[in-house]
Amino acid sequence: MGLKTAQQIMDGAWTKVNEQTGGAAVRWPAAEGLMWFNNGMLEIVNQMPSANSKRAAPTVASGSRQDFSGLNITDGLQWIDVVCNIGSGGARGRPIRKAERAWLDDNMPGWHTVTAPEATTWVHDPRDPKAFYLYPNPASGTKIEAIYAAAPTAATNPASAWPLDDVYANACEAFILYSFYSKDATYTKNPQLASAYWSLFLSMVGARGQNLAGMAGVGDRKAGGA
Repeated sequence: MGLKTAQQIMDGAWTKVNEQTGGAAVRWPAAEGLMWFNNGMLEIVNQMPSANSKRAAPTVASGSRQDFSGLNITDGLQWIDVVCNIGSGGARGRPIRKAERAWLDDNMPGWHTVTAPEATTWVHDPRDPKAFYLYPNPASGTKIEAIYAAAPTAATNPASAWPLDDVYANACEAFILYSFYSKDATYTKNPQLASAYWSLFLSMVGARGQNLAGMAGVGDRKAGGA
């Protein structure tokens, strides 16, 4: 969680469009600014799932397929990683490695029905972002450690805390400005500015994504002995 508030981020957008700050805006009122603020947070996580990642230690459901509903997670958007098995005392146990489903399908056609005390492998398809598969099916009551992208908690008033890291605050401001100028009103509509702010938003989030991917790649190569 960052140190900013919804008010501070909305005030930044209002200042750029020469509006009154502190909720006194006329062309884009406070309620509208708050709506775009909440939409901006959600779009940031949509573009960059790790922007609001959470750790969970759920008890697995029966069968190979696991999803947010079956694991009693209500705010999940997509899975990022499955780390390891969790022991009865809460300690991290055997790691769970990611694999391609095609490898399991080709080499172990019956893998969906194999059972064992712990899982060793997880499979995820981004086309089905809210589910993943475990191999083998762990015993009933087994817990795992998993990381997932969560839907941000919507702000209910301008004093609400900014739930993401502050590094994403400027991107949210750009999204608010894009939304301001997308409004179909004679005194606000400006497709050119809306397009410019949308591009700015995407570049802010995308540039961070590229930087994070680059750093992760360096770490993976070093871990592999490069």
